[in-house]
Amino acid sequence: MATTSVNPLISTARASDTSPAVQLHPLVLLTISDSITRHTLRQQKGPVAGAILGQQNGQEITMEVAFQAKLKGNDEGEIVLDDEWFSKRLDDFKDVHKQPQLDIVGWFTLGPATGPQPEHLPIHTRISELYNDTPILCLFHPSDAFSESTAAGKLPLTLYESVYENATGSPNDKAMDIDGAMQTKALKFKELVYTVETGEAEMIGVDFVARGGGNATAVEGAPPPKGDSKAPEEEKSKKGKGKGKEKVKEEAIDESTVLTAEDEELLSTLTAKANAIRMLSRRISLLRAYLTSLPPSYLSDPSLPFTTPAPSADHPLPLNHTILRSISAMLSRINILAPPDSEAFTLESQQESSDVQLVALLSSITNSVSAAKDLGRKSYIVEHAKHQGRKGGMGMIMGGYDAPGGNANYLDIMGGGGGRQFGAERWG
Repeated sequence: MATTSVNPLISTARASDTSPAVQLHPLVLLTISDSITRHTLRQQKGPVAGAILGQQNGQEITMEVAFQAKLKGNDEGEIVLDDEWFSKRLDDFKDVHKQPQLDIVGWFTLGPATGPQPEHLPIHTRISELYNDTPILCLFHPSDAFSESTAAGKLPLTLYESVYENATGSPNDKAMDIDGAMQTKALKFKELVYTVETGEAEMIGVDFVARGGGNATAVEGAPPPKGDSKAPEEEKSKKGKGKGKEKVKEEAIDESTVLTAEDEELLSTLTAKANAIRMLSRRISLLRAYLTSLPPSYLSDPSLPFTTPAPSADHPLPLNHTILRSISAMLSRINILAPPDSEAFTLESQQESSDVQLVALLSSITNSVSAAKDLGRKSYIVEHAKHQGRKGGMGMIMGGYDAPGGNANYLDIMGGGGGRQFGAERWG
């Protein structure tokens, strides 16, 4: 970048594979935002700084939680950490989170997009001496909070790792004895690549903060001093009766301005879609501006030679075939997403929908016929069983009068021993 050469604290060395992979959690971002908000509303003087706690496993570093640090001035006029307060606060955080493996992996502060400044060095050096040899600096850029890149989804912060390079004449140099020769090392910062990671508990907290942001009230300016006189209307309202106070309180709350959960969800969805459309519009405008600035080609003008045109004053940008191929591939995919013949596409969609509905109707009819067939079969079995049972019972009753002893058995069942005597008298 062009800005890295201006800042003498930025390292110009090439990126190496030994740089750590950083995972940034949303709780750290919420803590930084809360610290800046409190510092601004309280109109506090001095810089904003804090510690970032996490875990380090080889080259993988996680930034999980953070807290704002208490600063003080030293005899040299520098802003440094309050070591006693800082160490106690660190122990309290470990006890509260029940994670003794958490340790300081870096710290955060505010600064420009050009990189760290000399006033950041005393705090960074103190943390590296007491807690971590190579702490990571999370530099938040307030000037980029309302930029176009931030609206597109980029966070206004940069992570830096500290390295020592050979330099002379710097007040932050360190002398190292290597083979009897004194070499001077200067503290430099190298930009790191990070990813944003989150867990289920953090997602709940972030969702709560996002939903509460819809009902937040903007606070502008400081509250009036205690000695100021109050408005006469307020004095009259305070002197009124209790019923009058209740009416004033009821009128002050407008329920129509309070968003419901459905309204907040709809608002967040529309906001996300609006940001996506805005970003898409900017990308399309950028592509159009790039294509407009290119020199004419033989593809659009057959009179031009079959050579790559050189840049000129009217068309300063050279041809980049990689970008042009990407644009061509994107244009070819647009026809798939939105076909040019919309009427034929609509007719084909309706035919496919009709086919699907016809198949579903045939399947429903088949299931109904199968169910009716099963019902008929079961009804036949039940009626047949009833008919056979009725026929068998009548045959047993009628057969008792004709067969010897048959009536006696029936009368035995119906009347006990009298039937047996009646049968003996009839059949001798």
